[in-house]
Amino acid sequence: NYVDDRFGHSVAVGSGKIVVGAYLKGIDRGAAYIYDLDGNNEVKITAPDGSSWDEFGTSVAAGSGRIVVGAPLNDPGTYFNQGAAYLYDLDGNYITKIIAPDGVGISGAGDHFGTSVAVGSGRIVVGASNDIINGIGVTGQGSVHIFDLDGNEVGIITASDGGTTP
Repeated sequence: NYVDDRFGHSVAVGSGKIVVGAYLKGIDRGAAYIYDLDGNNEVKITAPDGSSWDEFGTSVAAGSGRIVVGAPLNDPGTYFNQGAAYLYDLDGNYITKIIAPDGVGISGAGDHFGTSVAVGSGRIVVGASNDIINGIGVTGQGSVHIFDLDGNEVGIITASDGGTTP
Protein backbone atom coordinates (compact mmCIF):
# COMPACT_ATOMS: atom_id res chain seq x y z
CA ASN A 1 0.00 0.00 0.00
CA TYR A 2 1.15 3.50 -0.83
CA VAL A 3 0.31 5.62 2.20
CA ASP A 4 3.01 8.29 2.26
CA ASP A 5 0.66 11.25 1.59
CA ARG A 6 2.72 13.92 3.44
CA PHE A 7 -0.46 15.61 4.69
CA GLY A 8 0.64 18.85 6.37
CA HIS A 9 3.73 19.40 4.22
CA SER A 10 2.32 22.84 3.43
CA VAL A 11 -0.27 24.82 5.37
CA ALA A 12 -1.91 28.21 5.04
CA VAL A 13 -4.62 30.23 6.72
CA GLY A 14 -6.49 33.20 5.29
CA SER A 15 -9.90 34.46 4.24
CA GLY A 16 -11.48 32.36 7.00
CA LYS A 17 -10.05 29.07 5.73
CA ILE A 18 -7.25 26.64 6.56
CA VAL A 19 -5.58 24.87 3.63
CA VAL A 20 -3.39 21.78 4.00
CA GLY A 21 -1.26 20.25 1.25
CA ALA A 22 -0.56 16.53 0.80
CA TYR A 23 1.73 16.52 -2.20
CA LEU A 24 2.35 12.76 -2.35
CA LYS A 25 -1.33 11.72 -2.16
CA GLY A 26 -2.23 9.22 -4.88
CA ILE A 27 1.21 8.28 -6.22
CA ASP A 28 2.49 11.86 -5.99
CA ARG A 29 -0.50 13.28 -7.86
CA GLY A 30 -1.17 15.34 -4.74
CA ALA A 31 -4.17 16.89 -3.03
CA ALA A 32 -5.10 19.81 -0.84
CA TYR A 33 -7.74 20.03 1.86
CA ILE A 34 -9.77 23.09 2.80
CA TYR A 35 -11.21 23.50 6.31
CA ASP A 36 -13.13 26.11 8.25
CA LEU A 37 -11.12 27.82 10.98
CA ASP A 38 -12.30 25.25 13.54
CA GLY A 39 -10.99 22.35 11.42
CA ASN A 40 -14.43 21.21 10.25
CA ASN A 41 -16.13 20.95 6.85
CA GLU A 42 -13.29 19.32 4.93
CA VAL A 43 -13.22 19.80 1.16
CA LYS A 44 -10.60 17.84 -0.81
CA ILE A 45 -9.32 19.42 -4.02
CA THR A 46 -7.13 17.98 -6.74
CA ALA A 47 -5.86 19.28 -10.06
CA PRO A 48 -8.51 18.72 -12.75
CA ASP A 49 -5.77 17.70 -15.19
CA GLY A 50 -3.41 16.21 -12.62
CA SER A 51 -1.32 13.13 -13.12
CA SER A 52 1.11 11.08 -11.08
CA TRP A 53 4.24 12.86 -9.90
CA ASP A 54 2.84 16.43 -10.33
CA GLU A 55 3.14 16.98 -6.55
CA PHE A 56 0.03 19.17 -6.37
CA GLY A 57 -0.04 20.55 -2.81
CA THR A 58 3.68 21.14 -2.45
CA SER A 59 2.69 24.72 -1.65
CA VAL A 60 -0.66 26.23 -0.62
CA ALA A 61 -1.96 29.72 0.07
CA ALA A 62 -5.24 31.32 1.13
CA GLY A 63 -6.20 34.98 0.99
CA SER A 64 -8.01 37.68 -0.97
CA GLY A 65 -10.91 35.26 -1.40
CA ARG A 66 -8.77 32.70 -3.24
CA ILE A 67 -6.93 29.45 -2.64
CA VAL A 68 -3.76 28.75 -4.62
CA VAL A 69 -2.07 25.35 -4.84
CA GLY A 70 1.34 24.74 -6.39
CA ALA A 71 2.28 21.68 -8.46
CA PRO A 72 5.96 22.25 -9.31
CA LEU A 73 6.41 18.98 -11.23
CA ASN A 74 3.35 19.43 -13.48
CA ASP A 75 4.08 19.28 -17.21
CA PRO A 76 1.83 21.87 -18.91
CA GLY A 77 3.90 21.74 -22.07
CA THR A 78 6.11 19.25 -23.81
CA TYR A 79 8.94 19.36 -21.29
CA PHE A 80 9.16 17.95 -17.77
CA ASN A 81 8.70 19.75 -14.47
CA GLN A 82 7.75 23.16 -15.80
CA GLY A 83 5.22 23.44 -12.99
CA ALA A 84 1.85 25.07 -12.48
CA ALA A 85 -0.35 26.71 -9.87
CA TYR A 86 -4.08 26.16 -9.56
CA LEU A 87 -6.60 28.76 -8.49
CA TYR A 88 -9.80 27.95 -6.53
CA ASP A 89 -12.48 29.90 -4.73
CA LEU A 90 -12.87 29.49 -0.96
CA ASP A 91 -15.35 26.62 -1.41
CA GLY A 92 -12.85 24.63 -3.48
CA ASN A 93 -14.37 25.36 -6.89
CA TYR A 94 -11.73 25.35 -9.62
CA ILE A 95 -11.15 28.70 -11.34
CA THR A 96 -8.07 28.32 -13.56
CA LYS A 97 -4.60 26.87 -14.02
CA ILE A 98 -1.73 29.34 -13.95
CA ILE A 99 1.49 28.69 -15.83
CA ALA A 100 4.48 30.94 -16.36
CA PRO A 101 4.08 32.72 -19.71
CA ASP A 102 7.80 32.27 -20.33
CA GLY A 103 7.77 28.66 -19.15
CA VAL A 104 6.10 26.66 -21.90
CA GLY A 105 8.58 24.93 -24.18
CA ILE A 106 12.25 24.18 -23.71
CA SER A 107 12.78 27.49 -21.89
CA GLY A 108 10.48 26.29 -19.10
CA ALA A 109 11.86 22.78 -18.68
CA GLY A 110 12.59 22.11 -15.04
CA ASP A 111 11.54 25.57 -13.78
CA HIS A 112 9.49 24.10 -10.90
CA PHE A 113 6.95 26.92 -11.17
CA GLY A 114 4.68 26.46 -8.13
CA THR A 115 7.40 25.53 -5.64
CA SER A 116 6.04 28.34 -3.50
CA VAL A 117 2.77 30.29 -3.68
CA ALA A 118 1.24 33.21 -1.80
CA VAL A 119 -1.90 35.30 -2.13
CA GLY A 120 -2.85 38.60 -0.50
CA SER A 121 -3.44 42.27 -1.14
CA GLY A 122 -5.13 41.39 -4.42
CA ARG A 123 -2.13 39.56 -5.85
CA ILE A 124 -0.99 35.98 -6.37
CA VAL A 125 2.73 35.26 -6.40
CA VAL A 126 4.25 32.01 -7.61
CA GLY A 127 7.87 30.99 -7.19
CA ALA A 128 9.80 29.14 -9.88
CA SER A 129 12.84 28.13 -7.85
CA ASN A 130 14.75 26.54 -10.73
CA ASP A 131 13.98 29.13 -13.43
CA ILE A 132 17.02 29.83 -15.60
CA ILE A 133 17.15 33.58 -16.17
CA ASN A 134 18.36 34.91 -19.55
CA GLY A 135 19.68 31.48 -20.52
CA ILE A 136 22.48 31.78 -17.97
CA GLY A 137 23.58 28.75 -15.98
CA VAL A 138 22.69 25.10 -15.81
CA THR A 139 20.56 25.28 -12.70
CA GLY A 140 18.16 28.07 -12.06
CA GLN A 141 18.63 31.31 -10.29
CA GLY A 142 14.87 31.36 -9.74
CA SER A 143 12.08 33.86 -10.29
CA VAL A 144 8.79 34.98 -8.81
CA HIS A 145 5.78 35.73 -11.02
CA ILE A 146 3.05 38.17 -9.96
CA PHE A 147 -0.57 37.65 -11.06
CA ASP A 148 -3.90 39.33 -10.47
CA LEU A 149 -6.69 37.36 -8.76
CA ASP A 150 -7.88 36.01 -12.13
CA GLY A 151 -4.47 34.51 -12.98
CA ASN A 152 -3.23 37.20 -15.41
CA GLU A 153 0.48 37.94 -15.08
CA VAL A 154 1.31 41.50 -14.08
CA GLY A 155 5.05 41.18 -13.41
CA ILE A 156 8.09 39.09 -12.65
CA ILE A 157 10.78 39.47 -10.00
CA THR A 158 14.35 38.21 -10.16
CA ALA A 159 17.19 38.87 -7.78
CA SER A 160 19.48 41.66 -8.96
CA ASP A 161 22.45 39.55 -7.93
CA GLY A 162 20.99 36.19 -9.01
CA GLY A 163 23.49 33.53 -9.98
CA THR A 164 26.45 35.37 -8.49
CA THR A 165 28.67 34.28 -5.66
CA PRO A 166 28.08 36.25 -2.45
